[in-house]
Formats: sequence, structure tokens, C-alpha cells
Amino acid sequence: MSAGASGHPLMTYGGGNSPERFIESNLVGDVPLDWDGGLLQRAQYDTTVEGHINSIFTATLYAQYNAEHEWYNALTQVDRFNASLEGPVTAKAFRAATDPVDLQTHSEGGSVSSGQTFGVKPIEYDPKRSESVIEVSDLQEIRAAIEDAVGFEEFWALQQEQLDLAIDRDGIASAVFQGDTQYADEDQITTLDRVIASSDEEANAVDPNGNTYNDGDLDYGNIDRTSDTFADSFVDHNGASGVRQLTNNLFSSFLNSFNEFADVDVYNDVAILTGHDTAGVLSDLAAERNGVRNVAAMSDYRSENVGDASTIRGLSGTARYRDYDGIPIIGNQHAIKHGDISSIFLVPTDTIRGQPRLSIEQFAQPYVETAGRGQSQGYLATGNYRDEALMLLHHEVINRDFASCGLLRDLSE
Repeated sequence: MSAGASGHPLMTYGGGNSPERFIESNLVGDVPLDWDGGLLQRAQYDTTVEGHINSIFTATLYAQYNAEHEWYNALTQVDRFNASLEGPVTAKAFRAATDPVDLQTHSEGGSVSSGQTFGVKPIEYDPKRSESVIEVSDLQEIRAAIEDAVGFEEFWALQQEQLDLAIDRDGIASAVFQGDTQYADEDQITTLDRVIASSDEEANAVDPNGNTYNDGDLDYGNIDRTSDTFADSFVDHNGASGVRQLTNNLFSSFLNSFNEFADVDVYNDVAILTGHDTAGVLSDLAAERNGVRNVAAMSDYRSENVGDASTIRGLSGTARYRDYDGIPIIGNQHAIKHGDISSIFLVPTDTIRGQPRLSIEQFAQPYVETAGRGQSQGYLATGNYRDEALMLLHHEVINRDFASCGLLRDLSE
């Protein structure tokens, strides 16, 4: 038997040697195969041998939950720390023009009309804070280095993914209930339920629990829903009368009315944000509205295998629409329900005077700080034998054109 440079026999599985000889040559190594009758024959393992049957974990964390955050993904992200608005308007404020002027005229030979002034109101928002903090003990880090354990870096990577999930679930897509913390005292990024609302909704609609709203529940920034009716979005609600079925007639009527109300092209510059339940209904309604049918010869019908099972005979195809009259539908697991199924938010995707009509604006660079082994702040500085990290965002949902947003709520399937 020839030997290679390493001194091991040149025996490969593909060279005609048996599996047993292949295992022996690659695993036994320098131990003589004839040692004491053969090593493999003497190593008889069973369930009584300590450490023989172990549960093996790879040092990876697999998230055991749905991490979808589609509404957060759908909204335009603006970095105000790297961009500036034209003029003296700050990133967290703008001036809203209200009360359009009337048509003026004069009689023959009459005097020039007096100048008319439309309303101007400064709109101001508060930066909101979203943060994620992680702590891993020094012993956990040592274990990660010497055995199959998860270390700080992977914990941190997963924690950053969870921050996006939390912003969507607990902030943007959370519902407003009667008596909730009002805007001035709220630390979390503002929910679309406050951003897209109206004075009539606050006065006459009910929250997801069926309770009437308190005055101020739907206030947003320095907008008082009771008096600042110019900041109304187009909200179609059913008051305290319960739910109504989502039909083509209801939704088409809503879109047509919104199109007359809004200064935005609803069929080109708007997206639908809703839940997967309502998204499915809208898709079916769109298919029904367009009369989708499958036409094929019976010879095209066949079954497909799924594992060891087979499907029924038929065609592979779909009549599932991803839009309604060209308006894209974005489903989200955290959608707000004011009825039996998720409500429908219409959000603009274009700009007004060069700025996004609706966006999430970042007012400072994301802040990251670390402490622990090998960091500028060590164990003596923190007083804990832990590796720690903090990620902090200062941001807010900014609506620069209230009339460009809509809400259809109080729905059933």
C-alpha cells in the first residue's frame, strides 16, 4: 500500500476501496489498524456510553416568530441629518396653508378689491425615540468561544432585526384606544391611526373596543383634531353603527370620494396598507371586478406531486390580484382593525414641493454605543461583567399633506 506525503495511506472512496476501509483510513489516522484486534471492533457504543448520544446545537439563533414589518418598510425613510429643506423650515416643522381664498370681482368702475389672506399654521412634531439594548454576560461570551454557544455578535444581529419589528408592531401599526396616552406625553413613534385621522372620526367614531374617543385621543403633533379641521384626512367610518361589508361598491365609492378630496393621484401615487385578511378580500374583489376566468382544454388538466401526495386535476394559475385598479396592496401582520377585518389606509408615495408627503424622518444619526470586554467602557466603567450594546433612533412619522391620506374602517368580510 502506497503512502502519501502525510504518511497516510492513499485510499479514497472513489478508488474502489470499501466504505469501511475509507472510514478507517480517514478517521483512525496514525493508529495501526491491527492494534489489539482492531479499534473499530473494540469500540462498541450504545445508549449507556456517556456522551455518545447528545443533543447537538449549532451556534445560531433561528427566530421563532413572524418578523414581518411591511408598513415600516413601505413608508419613505428620510435622513434629515444628511439633508435640509429649502428655506427656514426645520426638519420637524413646516407651515401649513389653510382656508383657500374666495373668488374676487368688482363692479364696473369699482375699486380694486382688498387683498385676501389664507390661513397659515406652523405644524410641529416631537422627535420620538426607538431603542434596543442587549446585554450578554462575560461567561456567555467565554462559552461561545470554547463550546457550541451563541455569542454577543449574533445576539446583536438578531436584536437589530427585532427593533424593526417592534417599531412596526408597537408604533406605526398600533391602534389608538379611548384614553390612550396623548401625543405630547407619548415617547413611541406615532401610529398611523393618529397620523391619518379626522375631527369627525374623533367626535363620532369608536375605537377598536367600541368605545367613543376622548377629546385629544387623535391629536397629532400640535394638531388639535377638534379645531384644526384643515388637517383632516379622508376618513370613511360607520360611527357607532358597527361594521359594514367590504364590497366593490363600497371601496370604489371610497376611492372616488377620496380622489375628489385629495390633492394626489390616487391611481398612480398612492399605496394601500392593510392586513392580510383585508388584502385577500381586496384581491378577490379586484378579480371579480375584472371578470377573471380560466379557459383551457381538458387535455391541459393534470395533477402535480407534493411529496408522496398528488393534487387534484386542474390548471396551475392564479386570479389573485396584488393591486386594486392599479393601487398596490401591502399586507401586514400587525394591521389595525376597527372592525372584523383590518382597516384600509391610503398613503401617498409621491412628493409635495420636493418633500415626501408622508415619511419617517430621522432627526439624528442612529446612535450605537458598546461596553464590555475590549471596549472603551469596560467592566470597571459599567460595574457589570457584561458585554452591552445600545442602538437608538430619533425619528417620527411626518405628514406634510393631510388631505393626501385616507382611511376606510369599520369593515367586515
